[in-house]
Amino acid sequence: MTLLSLLMLLIYIVISAATIINLRSRTLDIARYISGAAFLIMMITFSLSLTSPDLYIVLALSLCIVLSVEITAFKETKGDRANLFLIHAFTLTMALVLIIILITL
Repeated sequence: MTLLSLLMLLIYIVISAATIINLRSRTLDIARYISGAAFLIMMITFSLSLTSPDLYIVLALSLCIVLSVEITAFKETKGDRANLFLIHAFTLTMALVLIIILITL
């Protein structure tokens, strides 16, 4: 289950990066939404087997990653690229923390 959660996170990050940075398409935006929803559903089902503090940390990190990606997509669409590096850095940091937490559980 941990490996599947890690793969869903990586698939979501790759699809999001391809959609936001390189390829702007409505079809890829829909793929980003679907992969984001699948990632959140996967993390919710995975976190149900965890104890209380771990459950909240995993859910909060997962939600923050999805929200950060969607904020990045919104800012990229509106042409506001001034602070995108900071958002990218926080997204990758949260993803790395989630990966470390999933590996150590």
